[in-house]
Amino acid sequence: MKWITHQTAAVGAALALHLPPVGVAAACLGAVVPDMLDQRVARLAPTPSGRQRMFNRIHRGTTHWFGWWLALFLAALALPLAPPAKALLSGLAFGGLSHVLLDMLTPQGVPWHPFSRKGRFSFKLCTTGSIGEYCFLALLLAAIWFFLRYDALALLRRVADGRVF
Repeated sequence: MKWITHQTAAVGAALALHLPPVGVAAACLGAVVPDMLDQRVARLAPTPSGRQRMFNRIHRGTTHWFGWWLALFLAALALPLAPPAKALLSGLAFGGLSHVLLDMLTPQGVPWHPFSRKGRFSFKLCTTGSIGEYCFLALLLAAIWFFLRYDALALLRRVADGRVF
């Protein structure tokens, strides 16, 4: 999936789950962190062509394993952190989880366990950058709008009634 799809899904879901603003921003960042980590590692190669080969070799490996992101999310919920830190860490982990879930929709999929390139999980729904992905993104935007508009309307009613808090 393209970054725009990852970030749209993560932000929409974070808003629907009523994460605080810092959690929504962290989810937006977390939605691209798995790919950013792969890019950072690939930069260790000495030449540009070597960087691309390394990226192709490691992409959707251990950084795209569902378990790491789930463990980070559960730790964020369980650790005795101050509310802003809890929102930041849980939002980041939530974004990573959403990234991995969306990459499960592509033919390349994600690994079943963190240290193997064999055995991948994929729904093979759409290819990255394809018309299928953009149709999925359009449906995702429609769903986000549909679900969030009711929350927005409820908030406006509470404000109009003087019941903001």
